[in-house]
Amino acid sequence: MSFSEPKLQNPATKFIEFRDGKLQYYDKDAEENKIIDLPVYFVVLDELSTISGYCEKTKSGIYSNEVHRITDEVLNVRTFKGGEQIMGLYKDISDAIARIGGKFTKSVYALLINQQGGENELVNFKFRGAAFSAWLDKKFNPEKSAVGLVETFEATKGKTVYQVPVFKSFRLNPELITQSTETDKKLQVYLRNYKANQAEKEKAPEPEIETIETEVITDGEEIPANGQWQGGSSKEKILEKSKTAVIEDDLPF
Repeated sequence: MSFSEPKLQNPATKFIEFRDGKLQYYDKDAEENKIIDLPVYFVVLDELSTISGYCEKTKSGIYSNEVHRITDEVLNVRTFKGGEQIMGLYKDISDAIARIGGKFTKSVYALLINQQGGENELVNFKFRGAAFSAWLDKKFNPEKSAVGLVETFEATKGKTVYQVPVFKSFRLNPELITQSTETDKKLQVYLRNYKANQAEKEKAPEPEIETIETEVITDGEEIPANGQWQGGSSKEKILEKSKTAVIEDDLPF
């Protein structure tokens, strides 16, 4: 960081979480949380991993740096009010993270599609808990298609009732591919600068990784121009659709 080369700011315009069954973000201007109605559609630009949550001991949120590879990039986990700090590779510190209330979180940078004809924008999604599990279990490759978070369904674990998001895939059109590419170039400039300025970053020996072929499974629905998804809403239909490979249609915009 210098006068002529100031530290880059995160280019995401919104930091969106799936919480209490809804997508929401904090609006700094209004100083309040705002809800984003479903469905939403976006193009994934990059995925990183981080830690978030709430620490009862310090009565404050938990955060960490963002990394691409938890196998060889160090996580520096802290609480906003101080008092707790855990540093190391995820496999070595995962138990300690859990003890203070931290949760593994997927940080997804994406181009959010404006369905009302306005400008698309670069945003960041944080998926943890049920949202992270749903993201992990999706039956398609987000590098090959647009993504729709179309609805949720209710699930239970013991006495806990919670909402699970449903992700579906949609074909990318050439215009959206071009815009996503240009937006991602700006994002990567920020991420390179961000990582270069992480004093905590260390390098561990790179493990051997088995290459696994990924089958891209898509679901053949168009993103409707009016923003209203017309698919089935029952849990059974949603889960059945996620297991069925069909051909996608083009996006209508």
